[in-house]
Amino acid sequence: MTKPNIAPRKIELTGTTAEETFFSIATVAQELGFEFCTHGLRIPVPITHPRTMYLSNYPPEWLSHYKDKKYVDVDPTVAHGMRSSEPVVWSDEFFASAPELWKEAQEHAIRHGWAMSRRDSEGAFSMLILARSGSVIGAEELQEKEWAMRQLVDVSHVAMKARLYDGLPPNPRLNDREIEILRWTADGKTAADIAQIIGISERTVNFHINQAVAKLGASNKVNAAVRAAMRGLLW
Repeated sequence: MTKPNIAPRKIELTGTTAEETFFSIATVAQELGFEFCTHGLRIPVPITHPRTMYLSNYPPEWLSHYKDKKYVDVDPTVAHGMRSSEPVVWSDEFFASAPELWKEAQEHAIRHGWAMSRRDSEGAFSMLILARSGSVIGAEELQEKEWAMRQLVDVSHVAMKARLYDGLPPNPRLNDREIEILRWTADGKTAADIAQIIGISERTVNFHINQAVAKLGASNKVNAAVRAAMRGLLW
């Protein structure tokens, strides 16, 4: 991506509810030349049932059909976003694994699109899709607009996370010893193993584990290690 010679204006979203904020996102998308947009957000806890919500201004009949056909399970846009934070431009080749989805989307006037995902330090994941029925998204347009499109991904993530959920509690202040012990716990080491590795008593190891469990609101040391890892506290 080439940064434009003149920096674009800072994108600021408005609205106090998720719906109002999404309307603001859609307005910016339209200014960028996209009549449709979708924003999805997933909060990673609880791990077995992560909280997920999305808003879209796609045609209602397409949204209903997409849901009925369970296209989210085969959508290459979703699959790409889950494994990469690099943007993608739709093409026949990109949708080669889901030709029926691609054909039916185009029949509903959703013919050209750009998508990018974002994952933050707390493990929250979001994706913004910009789409339209008109012209192909070419290299010249990307050079002109992609800087602003990427900025919209970032501000949308922050704004929708704040609107849709209370969000995750602030990251607890784990001390260096607690982090070290949780790292070894995440690697499958017992308290006795950890005591021997770092040269402290097993009782002291268990004390730090209990402190970390309480700070993270976890049910046990394994849950504490998983929560800490998912929130980027062990790196």
